[in-house]
Amino acid sequence: MNKRFPVDVILQHNVDSTIIPYRIRFTSEEGEKQEYTIKGYTDLTGTQEGTMPDGVFIGFKDYVFRCKLHVGNKERIINLYCKPDRSSWFMTVVR
Repeated sequence: MNKRFPVDVILQHNVDSTIIPYRIRFTSEEGEKQEYTIKGYTDLTGTQEGTMPDGVFIGFKDYVFRCKLHVGNKERIINLYCKPDRSSWFMTVVR
């Protein structure tokens, strides 16, 4: 199971009721605030119910996004999650 990190997420809310993750902010293990712009994403919301490869159980109503970030000069892939009954977001690092 991958480690889960709580994150702040800035979202774009569209006319068709969809949302797009735009930026994330989190506190690093060293205690520093870090912000990143999402460079690309895949919306996995409602596509499956079960356990993701990173160990997170998701339901059909959970918000799930696989996102691409640039950290320094490296590309990173993360998963963003939010349960509808909670308003907090968390991420796991895929690679």
